[in-house]
Amino acid sequence: MGLAIIGSAAATGALKEIYDRMLARPLPPVYRPAHGGAPGIITAHSLDPALIPKVFGCASTLNGAGPLSWPERELVNTITSRLNQCLY
Repeated sequence: MGLAIIGSAAATGALKEIYDRMLARPLPPVYRPAHGGAPGIITAHSLDPALIPKVFGCASTLNGAGPLSWPERELVNTITSRLNQCLY
């Protein structure tokens, strides 16, 4: 049996708590999906829930400091993902 991605609506236990914390964080409107659940980048990490706080904690720290504006940081993130052949 393979691993399955679990969305925020179907999550239970520790994964639900992590989703709840992630959804409570301030996010630009562009990151809030129309379906009201967690953004795809967060949902993709449901395969390893213990990794979610580490990844997004690190990203928040790195993205919150420095001279770049939010759009400039997004451009750097996009180029980095593309170079790493990552869908996100």
